[in-house]
Amino acid sequence: MIGCVLLAGGKSSRMNGIDKALVRINNKTFLQLILDKLKIKNNKIVLNTNRDSNNFKDYKLNIINDTIPNFQGPLAGILSGLEWFDKQDNNIEWVVSLPIDTPFFPDNLVEKLFECVNKNNRLVGVANSNGRNHPVFAIWHISLKNDLKNSLKNNIRKIDIFTQKYTPAEVHFTSSFDQFFNVNTPDDLKLAEDMFSKGIK
Repeated sequence: MIGCVLLAGGKSSRMNGIDKALVRINNKTFLQLILDKLKIKNNKIVLNTNRDSNNFKDYKLNIINDTIPNFQGPLAGILSGLEWFDKQDNNIEWVVSLPIDTPFFPDNLVEKLFECVNKNNRLVGVANSNGRNHPVFAIWHISLKNDLKNSLKNNIRKIDIFTQKYTPAEVHFTSSFDQFFNVNTPDDLKLAEDMFSKGIK
């Protein structure tokens, strides 16, 4: 079975520190937009955040903090997700990761990532579009947990550096717009609002 970790553990410094999970577009928060698109039951989804878990009580989600302190980046959130699923649900063999500020991600993201690692017998699969990898959009085998933890202890924080030894499968997506566009700044938010107004979802 497949679980999912939504990465919302950053400081959001370029958005004046606001919680991007709760930013609204089209009368819905980023978190709700992503939950609506994911074809995974809520009990198989964890939200990795370093903010007050009470902010998310209406979503009926599993909320986890980084298990490694001091904002170590997305790899720390991915590790936290792998560790949580490993402790809670022995049926979860794969975990998909995606950032909270990317409401336009492909509808078939989870299915294509899983199909590709299965077909190519890999432990990691990474989304790719227009010749560029998007390493935060990935699928991870649960067995990578210990190696990932050791790598973070050795100050390896870049996803690409960690995954290169596993030769991750590249999972290709095509679209007329950037499905992996992430909202980092107020200007990005305006652009995302414009995309939604044009019917892009």
